[in-house]
This record gives sequence, structure tokens and C-alpha cells, in this order.
Amino acid sequence: MGSVVKSDRWTMDRANDRELFEGNVSFRNPKYTLKADHALYEHKARAWDIKGGVYILRDFDDKSQVEAKCDSARYLEGTEEAYMYRGVLPVRLKYTDPAGKALHGRSDQAKAENRAGLMHFDGAFSLSTENLDIYSQKGLYDRNTQTFLITESTPLAAGKREGYDFAINSESLKFFRDSRDIKFYNNVTGWVKDNPEKPFTAAK
Repeated sequence: MGSVVKSDRWTMDRANDRELFEGNVSFRNPKYTLKADHALYEHKARAWDIKGGVYILRDFDDKSQVEAKCDSARYLEGTEEAYMYRGVLPVRLKYTDPAGKALHGRSDQAKAENRAGLMHFDGAFSLSTENLDIYSQKGLYDRNTQTFLITESTPLAAGKREGYDFAINSESLKFFRDSRDIKFYNNVTGWVKDNPEKPFTAAK
């Protein structure tokens, strides 16, 4: 992966054509930082299996970044796909935009497809901003449109916007990463309440 790899112990298994890194494993290159307790690289499959306190940091040219934490992960070099799995704690992701605003996500597992620009979240999915929480079973992030499509188990969005509070669910919803706008689709129910601290002003 064009990275500098470090660990406390390193074993080369020539019979099975694989390498084992144990203890304080770290991978670094100009865009990625990865830390874990153990990592196994299989040369034939071009696959990494990473376990124990997995931490990943991805820096982008626009000064934004994504952090991910999970119990274990698998990365396939050929297809540029990554899989992340929960342990006692869920898979946790944090996106910070160039201005410093954060977006937090959690799920039981996640799959990233780098070439397609997609990230799949499965199981107990939640998405949170500074004033909004969204809950469902599944989410799909599309890097090309910078949107999350959230489905299954009647997605719920609850939070505060200037002048009002709300809690709304529907069969599916779409969340726009940068604008924080939300669109609801099919069987939309819920409530919107004026915030007594600020008068509600209808959008024009």
C-alpha cells in the first residue's frame, strides 16, 4: 500500500506466503494512518486482516478527514474494498469537514468500495451532527453525490433547526452531507414543534 509498516514483532511465513505483524502495528503514508494490535498480510490474496483496537485516519487534500474505529477489519488490495466489524463497541466513524464541523456514524459493520465511491453501513446504524440524530438499520453513503440514503426499520430523524424541533420517520430518507438537508420518502409521519426560544419562520 506504499506504507511504512512497523510492529513489535514480525514473522514471515514462507510456506503460506504471508506476513504476521504483532503488537503496536502501524501503517503510514501521506494520506493514511492505521493502527492495530495485529495484522496479517496474505500475498496471494493481496489481503490484510487487521484486529484489535483498529484505528484508521484518512486525510484529504481539502483538509477534511475521516476517522474510523472498529474491532477488526479486512482490506482487499485488488478490489480496493475494506470491511469493518464491531466488537464490544460498534464501528465508529467521524467525518470532519474543512471548517471543522463533525459528522458521526455508528453501525455493527461497514463496507467501503473505494472505486465506486460507496460506503455501506449495516446493523444499528446511526448518524449524528451537532443538532440532528438519525437512526435506522442500514445506510449507504455515495461519495459522488455526498449523500446518505438511509433505509430499513422505518428510519427516524430527530433534532433541532433554527426556530423549531422535529421528529420524523419514513420508509427511507436522504441526508445531504454538507448542507445538512433531509428528504423523506413514503409514509412520512412525525411532528414539527415551534421552539419557544425562537419564533418559527417558514421557508420561502
